Amino acid sequence: MSSAFDRAVEWVRQQASAGKGLPSIAKEMPEFRDERFTVNRVVLLEPIMVGYADPKASIQLTDGLFRAVTRVAKMHGFEAVQTSNGIAVRSGDRNVAFVTQEGVFSSDRKLFEDLVEAVRTQPVDAPVKDSWLDSIVQLTSKYGVDLIFMALLFFLLPTTLAAISLAATPSLWFPYPVNVGVAAALLLISVYVFRKYLAENRPKR
Repeated sequence: MSSAFDRAVEWVRQQASAGKGLPSIAKEMPEFRDERFTVNRVVLLEPIMVGYADPKASIQLTDGLFRAVTRVAKMHGFEAVQTSNGIAVRSGDRNVAFVTQEGVFSSDRKLFEDLVEAVRTQPVDAPVKDSWLDSIVQLTSKYGVDLIFMALLFFLLPTTLAAISLAATPSLWFPYPVNVGVAAALLLISVYVFRKYLAENRPKR
């Protein structure tokens, strides 16, 4: 639970009750922190919408991030739409959260937490390095889980298992070259099935 978010909302509410406008509140707003989150910006008063902003953050508004924000929005019963400034989360015609290049803002604590986590877990493109080994390490850390899953999926296909068994086990009925030929045919079937699966299920980047 983000106590920083709740304390920030309460502080903004007190300032608004004292008759201060949004520009004044935004200028005077302190930074609120807890173990996981920081809140330092207010962007709306009706409803109160606060969040974290950092001009140096440069959040990459990629298709992957939009899909992640869409999943979070649907989980909360909202919808996500792309705007000229970033991504807006809406309840009907009302905006309840924003994700921009500078930060994440929300009128709901749990929605804010989930959106921040969605931003934090987005992969970062591996920069070009002088060392090719550094680039491989970064790409492996980015795609490692996907690669392991796909490798396991391929090797657990029944046709793949059958091909391995035929190639590794001598047959009492057929000469070894026939076994190898059948194993190769089964592997080709595995490759075809695997490629069809990737084409239909793997998200496009």
